[in-house]
Amino acid sequence: MSVTWPSRMDHDTAPYWKGLQEGKLVLCRCRQCRTWIHPPRACCPACWADDIDHESPSGLATLYSCVIQPTGPGRSPEVIGWAELDEQPELFVVAPISDVEIDAVPLGARLLLELRERDGVVLPAFALMAEHES
Repeated sequence: MSVTWPSRMDHDTAPYWKGLQEGKLVLCRCRQCRTWIHPPRACCPACWADDIDHESPSGLATLYSCVIQPTGPGRSPEVIGWAELDEQPELFVVAPISDVEIDAVPLGARLLLELRERDGVVLPAFALMAEHES
C-alpha cells in the first residue's frame, strides 16, 4: 500500500496521522492534568499547559450523535458518527460507522474502533459492538 500523507499535517497533528498509518489511534494527552485532547493541538484546553504527550485510547466508544452523509451517484449514503470515547466525557472522534442501517441508527450504541484505508490514507472508523462484546 502506498501511504499518502494529508496535506494539512503539521507538528501538532503528525503523531495522529503517523499512528493511524501504524494501525493505531494516537491522541494528545496533557501530562499535567491528564486530559485527553482531540482534535490535536499544542496546548491543553483544560489547564493551558503546553506539555502534551501522545497515547492510544482503548478504542471503545458510545455513539453520541450522527449524520447521514450522501456519497454520490450509485453509492449508498454513509453514517458519520460522533463517537464519544470511554476515556473521557466529550472526547469525540468523528468517523464513519460501519454496517448501520440508515433508517435505524442506534444512538447510545456501543462502538469499537476500526481503521479503514481510503485513497491511500488510513482513517478511523467505528463498528457496532455485538451485545456480548460490550
